[in-house]
Amino acid sequence: MDFELVIVGCGSAGVEAAKEALKYTKKILCVEKSPQDIGGTCLNRGCVPTKHLREGVYLLQKLQKGSLYGFSFKGEGDIKGAIEGAYKNVITPIRETTYKFLRSKGVKFAFTNGVSFVDRNTLRVGDKTVTSRFFLIATGSSPGSVPNVVPDGEFILDTDTFWGIKGIPRRVLIVGGGVSGVEFAHILKGYGAEEVYIVELAGEILPTVKNLSPDVVRRLKKDLEREGIKIFTKTVVEEVDKTSKSVKLSNGETLEGLDFILLTVGRKPNANGLNLEGLGVKLTSKGYIEVNNGYRTSVENILAVGDVIPTPALAHVAKHEALLAVKNMFKNLSEELDYSKIPSVVYSSYELGSFGWGERELREMKKPFKVLMASLRGVARALSEAEEGLIKVFVAPSGEILGANVLTRHHTDPLLHEVLLAGTLEKLEKTVFAHPTVDEVLETF
Repeated sequence: MDFELVIVGCGSAGVEAAKEALKYTKKILCVEKSPQDIGGTCLNRGCVPTKHLREGVYLLQKLQKGSLYGFSFKGEGDIKGAIEGAYKNVITPIRETTYKFLRSKGVKFAFTNGVSFVDRNTLRVGDKTVTSRFFLIATGSSPGSVPNVVPDGEFILDTDTFWGIKGIPRRVLIVGGGVSGVEFAHILKGYGAEEVYIVELAGEILPTVKNLSPDVVRRLKKDLEREGIKIFTKTVVEEVDKTSKSVKLSNGETLEGLDFILLTVGRKPNANGLNLEGLGVKLTSKGYIEVNNGYRTSVENILAVGDVIPTPALAHVAKHEALLAVKNMFKNLSEELDYSKIPSVVYSSYELGSFGWGERELREMKKPFKVLMASLRGVARALSEAEEGLIKVFVAPSGEILGANVLTRHHTDPLLHEVLLAGTLEKLEKTVFAHPTVDEVLETF
């Protein structure tokens, strides 16, 4: 065999898989489209650049509250400069450091769009073939679309092509009120867009984040509307006129003079073109790769992780799946990630963090629980930082923390993880938090 492991896709999962595989072998090949795609969607076009822009909006808004600290600030954001700063100071250094590190450890790379399986041990990579004992498919996902709103890279953008914008738009329509939709809406409005619209088919925004309480979602929606973002739920785009740059909506509204439409309607797995079905690898009806014990496909030496399988489409999930998949293949194990309490955060005007079961889900399961709530209003450090928000914790009769929702402007990450790590109400109650900190809110349940 040429290699012990060939990793198809060098994004969040692929990079972690390569690092983990170095514990077992040096005969590793990573296959990716180009050196600029190392790190995948998360690093190059998703999690990292969007959070960089969101941080910019947060800082701009914080400075505008300067009177709280005895100074005044007047200024505006430059989204083009912020994007350039993200790529120059964050994305490119991470990408190049990752590439250099893996190469220094002996990992080989191949860059091509042409990849397909010949048989269970042979992969065509460009105009060559390579053989390997194991394969890991970590090809991720791509932006989805709807029939009458198809991205063209000019008037209709998706979350991949958005990053080429030259400046802030005056008027923009975002199709899809999910995680990406509410994040981009806040970013665009914060950097100075005059009018931002969201249309969402469901009756509420963030319809796929099932463990968020309705009141928490409503609070985010109200805050986005306070910023000037107009949100139309139970609404779809009926007609797009690219010539007049107008859109007709199903609620009777017509939006004219749009700079562009941003499509954020979910993602689709990148499983096509690999000749998986010809090899006997099973796919779901939605195009995901089916996996069984330990992320193995129906062809045992071919494993798959990340957005290309039907598990939560989160970069941190993909990374941990990759670690377990590599461990499984080289140690002949079948370990899997515990998905019951995976944390996730929506970074919009508020940061909405959650893990575990939400109160709607617990009620549907008829599982006994109580809701504990704490507000930041009485926390000195929070008031000093102009921070606001709340925490809801869902607790079983045994004291086990079944899930939580955390809503703050800028402190959700640590609070969410502290509650998750506590695991039980008893451990949380026994923890002594330093003063003055925002974390003291966890003492007030």
